Amino acid sequence: MVKKIKTKSGFTLSEVLITLVIIGIIAALTIPVAISNHKKQDYVSRLKKVYSTLSQATNRIIAEEGNVTNWLRNLDDLYSRYLKYLNVVKACGSGTGCFPQQNGTGTYKTLNGDNYSHNWDTYTDSRKFILADGVQVFIENNGFSSLCQGGDGDRCVRILVDINGVKGPNQWGRDVFEFSLKNNGLYPNGCGSVSCSGVSCTCKVLRENAMNY
Repeated sequence: MVKKIKTKSGFTLSEVLITLVIIGIIAALTIPVAISNHKKQDYVSRLKKVYSTLSQATNRIIAEEGNVTNWLRNLDDLYSRYLKYLNVVKACGSGTGCFPQQNGTGTYKTLNGDNYSHNWDTYTDSRKFILADGVQVFIENNGFSSLCQGGDGDRCVRILVDINGVKGPNQWGRDVFEFSLKNNGLYPNGCGSVSCSGVSCTCKVLRENAMNY
């Protein structure tokens, strides 16, 4: 009696190659999206931390000295108080060095990718410092008076932050955000808007806990 020889079936080389090509195509489509989403969530987490840090410092100042109109007369009034209540590793005042990425050819971008020519590092009508976690902070005299009335209504001071310091993308609405110091505290910009175009994205990101744009 002749025994039957059992043979094992397997994939042909062409089948293996086709499978690898399909896997490669799927990876090429999904990995960039996953990386982008991860970066966005990292930006969100950093923004929340910065807002919490600045808000706590602002609230401590107000708790001890009263509403902003009680003591704010110039940028140094706020600058010196923030240096007292924040963990600052570099204080530049009105000088340079706290936004070193803007020296030379460095520049910021708008949310749509256009160049934003304003050089905060060399802007003298401001006060700048760097926090221990690398966050860069820019406080600008936005035309305030002793009653916190200026070009932006009840906003006393404009505060800009680069939440990841010298790292890119150095772009509005990604790692660069704006806050407004008002008479009774610090507020994220853009809370009156449904959508955002960069400058006004701060409130949207914090409200939605995501970068849905």
